[in-house]
Amino acid sequence: MTRPATIGELRAAGYPDRTVKEELRANLLARLSSGGTLFPGIVGFEESVLPTLERGILAGHDLILLGERGQAKTRLIRRLVDLLDEEVPAIAGCEVNDHPYRPICARCRHLLAEELIDRDRIGASAFQERASDLAGRDIRQ
Repeated sequence: MTRPATIGELRAAGYPDRTVKEELRANLLARLSSGGTLFPGIVGFEESVLPTLERGILAGHDLILLGERGQAKTRLIRRLVDLLDEEVPAIAGCEVNDHPYRPICARCRHLLAEELIDRDRIGASAFQERASDLAGRDIRQ
């Protein structure tokens, strides 16, 4: 399957416009329904911390992890990344990898304002690997 090359193709392909919280929730629900392991490597918190974390993600809450040293806070955060989509689209040539539907940098907002009539022609095919590389390196451009 080829990746969409423009914002118009991305919309036509049905790529959802959702926030990170919505993405986490949807992927958590999918993982729960498939019976997959949610947080591998987290031992001893199955009855206390993990259910609370799951409820917080499902409710769309902001999360703050507090605890003593050695309570697996960092390990848990590293496992949360597994609930994100592996790749996300970004506006081609953007330094901060702006989302094609909701750009935040001045360059991309200006580009969309200039191309208001033909905004669907703006390149959006710079898909970024997100889960495996938090820096978001380009895999196509």
